[in-house]
Order: sequence, then C-alpha cells, then structure tokens
Amino acid sequence: MTFINELTTSIEMLEKQTYPWSDSSKLDQIKTLIQQNSAGLRNRKSSLHLSASAIVFKNDQAIFIRHPYLHTILLPAGHVDPGELPIECAIREFHEETGGTVIQNTGKLIDVNIIDIPANPLKNEGKHQHIDFRYTFKQADIQADNAELPVFLLMKTSSPTEFQPYFDLLSV
Repeated sequence: MTFINELTTSIEMLEKQTYPWSDSSKLDQIKTLIQQNSAGLRNRKSSLHLSASAIVFKNDQAIFIRHPYLHTILLPAGHVDPGELPIECAIREFHEETGGTVIQNTGKLIDVNIIDIPANPLKNEGKHQHIDFRYTFKQADIQADNAELPVFLLMKTSSPTEFQPYFDLLSV
C-alpha cells in the first residue's frame, strides 16, 4: 500500500467513527487535497505540509505545549518526515516537545484538520497550510524536565477552544 493510500484509508476509517467534531465533507476535502498534492506533502517548501499531533490525557487534564513561534498553547505536533507515518510523527513530536513517552500501540486517529500557518521568516518559510492528523494516546511517562518546550497540563475549561471537544474522549 502506498503512503497516499495509507493516509486515505486512515481518513476513511475515521469517517466511520461517530465523533461529534467529525465532518465528512471536511474529510472528503482533505482526501482530495492529499491526492492532488501527494508529491509535496513532506516538502517544507510546498504550500501544503503533512503534520501530526498528539493529545494525551493525564486524569482529567490534557498535555499541551507553548508553540515557540506562534506563542500559543497547542498540542505537541510537528511535520511528518520523509519515510515516516503520521502516527510515528505524533509519537516522536510528543516525546521531543514534552519529554514524555506514550504507549505506542494505544494510538488512535481522532481527527484530521487543515491549519493555516503564517509565514516564518526565521525558518525562511512562507505562509502555508498543514493537513494535521490528530491522534490520542495513553501516556506511559512524562518528564517535563526533558521537554524541548514549555509543557502545560490543562483541564477542558482552561484549554484552547479548538481542543475542548477532544475531552469528550475521557468519558468513552
């Protein structure tokens, strides 16, 4: 199975879930974007990049980071590297940014979104978009003293609005 087929199959499996935030028209649009931009998804100079995020809960809180360029609270996330699957990226980025580890076989795709990213002159990157695959994992360990970025444990009401619906996963 090719990489693009794996991405499309993952989205099709996600469409079968009954998440309240899931939108089939959005997911269809993303599948089309993936097909149309397959050559550039892992090229940091293209206008559309593939990224992956991890949402990890600790009791009734989720683990977030402060993004160094955007200066906002986000899920640990990053660009999918060549030869890497989005779920592998989410695991790697969670570890790099938070110092924590996750139980790898617990990863589950819960959402895919298109995110507008402003230009970053420090990295010589123009304005672009990310197709962000979002996974939830069970946490194995967190050591914030090994974190690359500031780490926050936030309750639903304190977390960014965009991520608050994911807290519904706690009651499943």
